[in-house]
Amino acid sequence: MAITLHRCLDAAEHAQRLKGWQQEASQIEAGVFSGEIVDVSSHEVRLFRESANLGLYQQMHFPECQWHLVTPVRWPGAPLFDAGTVTVLPSCDQFWSVAPSHYDLLVVSIDRGRHAWLGRHEHRLRRLDVPAALLNQVRGQWQSMTDYLRHRADRAPLPPALQQSLIQQLEESIELLLCDTTLVSEPDVANYRTRRYIVDRCQALIRSRPDDPPSLMALCGQLRISRRTLQYSFQSEVGQSPVTYLRALRLNAVRRSLLHDPTQTLADAAAAQGFFHQSYFCREYRRLFQEAPSVTRARLLEPER
Repeated sequence: MAITLHRCLDAAEHAQRLKGWQQEASQIEAGVFSGEIVDVSSHEVRLFRESANLGLYQQMHFPECQWHLVTPVRWPGAPLFDAGTVTVLPSCDQFWSVAPSHYDLLVVSIDRGRHAWLGRHEHRLRRLDVPAALLNQVRGQWQSMTDYLRHRADRAPLPPALQQSLIQQLEESIELLLCDTTLVSEPDVANYRTRRYIVDRCQALIRSRPDDPPSLMALCGQLRISRRTLQYSFQSEVGQSPVTYLRALRLNAVRRSLLHDPTQTLADAAAAQGFFHQSYFCREYRRLFQEAPSVTRARLLEPER
């Protein structure tokens, strides 16, 4: 059994803390980031709880040998995960989501050899039809487990008997949740698929030309949509205008570049993402991350002095 607690002050670092999940996170809301992950796992099951104070764009590839069940403790105003149900993540090469500020998410992973019926329509996002009382009982138990582990993080390791008891309770709660539950496929609504496709394609086009990002009008032209459709798609799927959202992704790319190589000049790191006006870049970077890019770079270089 393994129990870990991670607290991070950077979204990119936060994304790397979840062992086995290939993730990239971008902070899309202005402020000083603070995130936490409580992770408990055995050979058979895993429970982790992830929370953060600011909105994030997350691109991920999760372990294919498991089913992943998601239920939020708190997921303010965003449609992807519903507090009244359990969502089964799809099998896919890449999955992306936008997490709202102050989200708090519980995720349980179980071996694919168990509950094979969870594989129906596995390439789509699906939900479990769970009685409300049962869901509240099980989610409350998972929340209490992670609260307990979080509050005793700086104390001595759990005694083996207590570890065994915790894993046993986790396995029993999963069986209880799934023993009398049906799988409901998400309605294949054309409008939802179209909006998500538009946002996905815009992100891909921005990534394909980082040093010369296309304008909104160019994006509309390539996708053959109106500017109004573009605006509505972004507002519905990510809760921000395309200008604000796509600029935040590019600023995060600069920050990740500095984390990878803080010896490069700020001008070069910014230009690689299409920011050639230094005062504009510095102003927007400071607005999003609440620190100047020069401060980020200096902090990363400090241990090498």
